[in-house]
Amino acid sequence: MKKLLILLSVSVFLLTACLEKEEVQEAAPVEKKPVVATVEAKEESYSPVLEFGGSFKPFREANLSARMPGKIKKIHYREGATVPQGSVIVTLSGEMAEAAEAELEAVEKDYERVKDLVDSGVLPQQQLDHLEAKLNASKAKVKMTKENMEIIAPFDGMVAEHMLREGEEFMLLNPGLTPGFSHANGIIRFMDLNRLFLEIQVDEKELPLIQKIKDIEVVADAYPDTKIKGKIYSTETLVSVISRTAVVKIEINNAKKLIKPGMFGRVKISLPEVKAVMIPRLSVIRQAGTNQFHVFVIENGTAVLKNVEIIEDLGDFYAVKGIENGEAVVSAGKTKLRDGVSVTVSNK
Repeated sequence: MKKLLILLSVSVFLLTACLEKEEVQEAAPVEKKPVVATVEAKEESYSPVLEFGGSFKPFREANLSARMPGKIKKIHYREGATVPQGSVIVTLSGEMAEAAEAELEAVEKDYERVKDLVDSGVLPQQQLDHLEAKLNASKAKVKMTKENMEIIAPFDGMVAEHMLREGEEFMLLNPGLTPGFSHANGIIRFMDLNRLFLEIQVDEKELPLIQKIKDIEVVADAYPDTKIKGKIYSTETLVSVISRTAVVKIEINNAKKLIKPGMFGRVKISLPEVKAVMIPRLSVIRQAGTNQFHVFVIENGTAVLKNVEIIEDLGDFYAVKGIENGEAVVSAGKTKLRDGVSVTVSNK
């Protein structure tokens, strides 16, 4: 009897344990599949846009100086003044010019004195002819010296800067620290601002793309609402071995003198249409701290993580590489996903 009770007790214990195990299994929650929405990746045509930034520079610029040393006697135009080509901007004075003028004055007096003597028959005509040749040589010397002591505008332009002031001595060679003397690369900084260059750095891969572009839109940061038409003027012959870029000069009209040299400008260049796969901007996941981008696509009810390369930012959409036309790209619910998980697609 005692053995029977023991067997019954064991049987009840085992039965209870089994029932409890079944109850626990029945109570365990069933894991639900993440619900996502998808969009179809589509190949479409678009016009790629290249954007660059750079500084405006004068179309022409020159540091003007005299061909001979001397004291700056007169600067005829203030800074910022417009000067026609051929106008005298600066006049200098110097020992050579003064000596040439003194020599001319002496020769003129000799000529008049000898002429009177020749006219009166005291001296032969030969002596007057000799002095006349000397007089002409002295006049030519004064003219040449004067030209060398003047700075002439080489083109229509603007006086950007007085590099030296009236009363200062201009020296062709640096005299050191001699008081009262100044040495510079020029006396006047002169610019043609009717046209300007916007200089940009263009990657070697993009150089062939922009060479045939005719109309270019330029905007100065100082005037963001003003769009200026530009055109490619020149491309630097050599590509930098460090940056793999070349300088491209874009010419703009600046007749109103609105843009100043040194201002920062931006340019947008629209290229011919190409085709690319488009996906919504919200579908893209950026890996923290990197420039790597991913998207989830759904294949047979499973989320698959794919790397993508963004080739163009089109606002609400990206043109990308790494996704095929027609693939189902997750547009909502991507934060719940991991690679390889089963999902429920709901595009209601």
